[in-house]
Amino acid sequence: MPGDTRQPEIHLGTSSWSSEDWVTAGFYPEGMAPTKYLPHYAQTFETVEVDSTFYRLPTVGLCQKWRKDVPANFRFALKVTQSITHEMALEGAEKEFELYLQAVEELGERLGFIVFQFAYFNKKSACPDLGTFIKRLAIFSKVCPPRHNYVLEIRNKNWVTKDLLDALREHRFAYALTDQQWMPRPTPLWEKFGQDLITRDFAYIRFLGERDRIEKITTKWDKLVIDRTQDMQEWIPILKELQKKGISMWAYFNNHYQGYGPGSIAEFRKLWAAAAAS
Repeated sequence: MPGDTRQPEIHLGTSSWSSEDWVTAGFYPEGMAPTKYLPHYAQTFETVEVDSTFYRLPTVGLCQKWRKDVPANFRFALKVTQSITHEMALEGAEKEFELYLQAVEELGERLGFIVFQFAYFNKKSACPDLGTFIKRLAIFSKVCPPRHNYVLEIRNKNWVTKDLLDALREHRFAYALTDQQWMPRPTPLWEKFGQDLITRDFAYIRFLGERDRIEKITTKWDKLVIDRTQDMQEWIPILKELQKKGISMWAYFNNHYQGYGPGSIAEFRKLWAAAAAS
C-alpha cells in the first residue's frame, strides 16, 4: 500500500510437525490421527521446515496432499534430498533435482523455500575446499529456476567468507544463519560481515542447538529441557536491525534446540515482544 511504513514481521515455525511427543505436550489433541497433524499445526503457525524430504524424494501425491492441508498463506520450507547434497554434493545431481522439483512444485504458491543442507566438508570429503564447492554450486545453479527461493547451509565455520557470500548472492542462494554448536555465534558474524550475510531479499534462520548434548538429557520431545534464553537474546538486536531495513525473516526451531519446538517459539516470542516494547 502507498505510504505503508509497517516493518516486516518475523515468521516462525518448527522443523517438522510430525512428532507424536507433541500429543503429550498438549499441542495435538489426544487421539488425533497423525494425518491430521499438519492441518492442526497450520492453525497455529504459518510456516514449517520439512525434514522428511531430506531422507527421501517427496512424491507428487504427497505434495498435493500437503497443499490441501494448509491455508493459502502457509509456506513450506523443504530440505533438498541428501542424495543431492551429501552423496553427490551437487555434482551430477541435475536429474535427481529435476525429480525433486516435479514433486515440490505441486505445492504451488505454498512452496516458500528450497533448503540445501550440506554435510561438514573437509579435505577428505567430496568438496575438499571452498573453491571446489563454489565451482560445483555455479554449475548446479544453472538448473535452479529463478522462480524459487533457495537457501544454503554449510557446516564448516571456516568457509563462512566473503567469497562464499559473494557466490551465494551471485547464484541467488540465501545464506542460512544457524544457531548450531559447530558454527560461529551471531554477534561475531554480524560484526564481521553485517548485512552482507543476507544474500537474498530475505533472512532465513535455523535454531538447531546441540544434538549430542540434548540427547544425553532426553529423547522425548515434549518439554523444554535446556534454557537458551541468552542464546536467543543474542539474535534479537540483529533481527531487529534487519526488520528496520525491511528484510523479511523466517526462523525455524528444531526440537533439539531446547527439547520442544513449539515451546522454543513461545520463549522467543516473549523476548521479541519485550524488545519491541523497550
